[in-house]
Amino acid sequence: MLKNYLKTAWRNLWKGRVFNAMNIIGLSVAVACCIMLFLTVYYEFSYDKYHTNIDKIYQFYFTKNGAEKVEKATSMPAPLTPAVKAEYQDIKYITRMGNGGTVVRYGNTQVEKSIHFVDPDFLKMFTFPVVKGNNTAPLKELNDLVITEYAATAIFGKTDPIGKSIELNYSGEPKAFVVSAVVKDFPGNSSIGFDILLRYENTPEYQEHMKHWDWHDHTVFVQLNDNVKPAGFESRLQNFVKKTFKSTIADMKRDGAKPDAQGNVYTLNLTAFAKNHFNTDMDGLEGNTVNKSYVISLLIIGAFILIIACINFVNLSVARAFTRAREVGVRKTLGAGTWQLLTQFWVETVLVCLFALVMGIVIANFALPGFKATFRSQVSMDMLLQPVQLVVIIGLFILITVVAGLYPALLMMRYKTVLVLKGTVNTTKPGKVRNVLLVTQFALSTLLIVCTLITWQQIDFIKKKPLGYSKDEVVSIPIGKTVSGARALELFRNQLNGQPGVVSVTGAFDNMGNGKDGSMRTSVTGFTYKGHNISTNVQGVSYDYVKTLGIQMVDGRDFSPEFASDSSAIVINEKMAAQLGGKNVVGTYLPIDENKPSLIIGVMKNFHFRSLRTEIEPLTLVMSGYDINYVFVKVRPQNLSQTFAMIESKWHQTFPNADFAGSWINENTERQYRAEQRLSTIFISGAIIAIIISCIGLLAISFMIMVQRTKEIGIRKVLGANIAGLVMLLSRDFLKLVLLAAVIAFPVAWWLMSQWLQSFVYRIEIQWWIFALAAFIAVAIAFITISFQSIKAALANPVRSLRSE
Repeated sequence: MLKNYLKTAWRNLWKGRVFNAMNIIGLSVAVACCIMLFLTVYYEFSYDKYHTNIDKIYQFYFTKNGAEKVEKATSMPAPLTPAVKAEYQDIKYITRMGNGGTVVRYGNTQVEKSIHFVDPDFLKMFTFPVVKGNNTAPLKELNDLVITEYAATAIFGKTDPIGKSIELNYSGEPKAFVVSAVVKDFPGNSSIGFDILLRYENTPEYQEHMKHWDWHDHTVFVQLNDNVKPAGFESRLQNFVKKTFKSTIADMKRDGAKPDAQGNVYTLNLTAFAKNHFNTDMDGLEGNTVNKSYVISLLIIGAFILIIACINFVNLSVARAFTRAREVGVRKTLGAGTWQLLTQFWVETVLVCLFALVMGIVIANFALPGFKATFRSQVSMDMLLQPVQLVVIIGLFILITVVAGLYPALLMMRYKTVLVLKGTVNTTKPGKVRNVLLVTQFALSTLLIVCTLITWQQIDFIKKKPLGYSKDEVVSIPIGKTVSGARALELFRNQLNGQPGVVSVTGAFDNMGNGKDGSMRTSVTGFTYKGHNISTNVQGVSYDYVKTLGIQMVDGRDFSPEFASDSSAIVINEKMAAQLGGKNVVGTYLPIDENKPSLIIGVMKNFHFRSLRTEIEPLTLVMSGYDINYVFVKVRPQNLSQTFAMIESKWHQTFPNADFAGSWINENTERQYRAEQRLSTIFISGAIIAIIISCIGLLAISFMIMVQRTKEIGIRKVLGANIAGLVMLLSRDFLKLVLLAAVIAFPVAWWLMSQWLQSFVYRIEIQWWIFALAAFIAVAIAFITISFQSIKAALANPVRSLRSE
């Protein structure tokens, strides 16, 4: 029996190969898209899940309920961790974590590697299995060093690293450490990444940091005992905060801080480490955080494409079923039962879906490298073989085949056999179900079109908005750890001196935008001025910083080598000046350093030194106390590519052992919005695919309608109807459905994109013409699709269609 079903199904599929080809193409493209999108979503949600204790690990953060806003910060003072551990028995493990970079030397090998300074509890809390060496207490001694497999290979090659002494230079002085253990390389979906682990006590100026509760420069993770509730522990922490940070709380209350529901203005809180990957509400979280709405958008777009393809499949199956009405009638007359007919239709559907699934997997496999490069995804086709993915695929496959296979069959069962055999089944008026499915298809497609237009408009707005400094003709070069920053700047400045394409050279502690090294630094300091707490971002710079970046001065002057006292002076922006009173601040001394007040010599015009997601904050430029990590080179606008090549050549001449990772600052600023650019690309791709799949279904349905109305069209032509009138008559009903779909999609699209735009401080206003344009695109595409069949039907010779009458 099964063999007979399969043989009959194959014959029917071949007979209706045009319809079935449309079905398979639409479904296979949708399957390929969904595989890549859903695997990406799964990958993002799997971040850090490999840690055995992930549900028990939390990260400390401070909450400051200020007079104007609530601030959350994950940076902690060095003495906090030992003090909290000594006072609370609730804690099972606790570790500090500070990040850094170092030059590693072993024999003739010299490489740059990243460091995490941690406490011994780190390897008890987080799952980084030891594969060689001491697996009980790998960080027992202060000079112990733990290294990853990848870093061990890079430094030692095939030599066993255990017990070997290597030299690290991360603070200007080489220090010797002994490799005590090698840990397994962490997976790509890890928030915590490092090459080397050192004891936290090895951080530069550790003893000095332990004396200051107001120096915040690292993060702290804690694992609670099994019987401890996080909320209860958090509430008990507040007594410690009130006792330890008494002066900070007093200063905040003096400045008008607004207490929270429990009456606290300054609190120490816990955030679950398991949620860190999607936590974009605070800075300083470990790893690259991702906006959860971005990942949910991928899931929704994938679901939209799949739903549209399924609706398309159902509509095509229904259209095909009506062409087989007499076949069903004959089968029923010859004694075929309901279940036999249902099984026959279902087997045909299973074959179509199976072909589509196989083709979809093949397409996804070929498209995956490009997808990974475009969207910076780390997914692989091997992930499809995991139990969760297999269950989802099988479940969706069964659901689609049941709905698409049984619904058309059940529809045909409703008609009486005699009427079917006479050919008098009335299908001239479209069914409600078909209309609902068509409206749903185009509503989802129109929704994606609107999202695409708004996302593109916001990204274009960001790119074109003036940032207050020159970004088009300035090269940013990360210095790295192989040479001292200040020394490197001096040498390279001398090397470029007199070059015709170079205007000026300067250096800074932090980059502008996101450079090729992927590093972004933030330094914030606070002090009391005239009885008020002042907070400001600090940027360490060299001479000509303002000149090189084209920043405008509104009062005073820039740093100058002609004034020796400028080494302790500061330049501030307008936002910082407003905190100090706003007017005549040049010449004022600020107690930024307790031992030596700093003289304000100039006020800069506000500029966007951070992304446009945040407002411009107070900024202070200083000449001392901060390393120079980046060199900025201002060049002339002529021959930019040649000048860039010259700068790279001079860099290699000056620093033969240092990599060149220079980039234009305009590239750096664009990298800040990679997530938005990827989302825009996904919306565009999703909208195009959704429209194409919808149009395939619309084309097939319009073909079915034209066949059913062939005699009506012939009669109208005989009575004098022209081609344009016939085309509009045949297209009108479909266009009404498309317009209805647009009207349904508009409020949903407006709400979704309004929520997305809230993540930007500087954003566009959603204009009415975006919705009008989206409706026009949807209607135009639908009209063009329908017109293929409408014009063909209108041009047909009426004699042929009326001959049988």
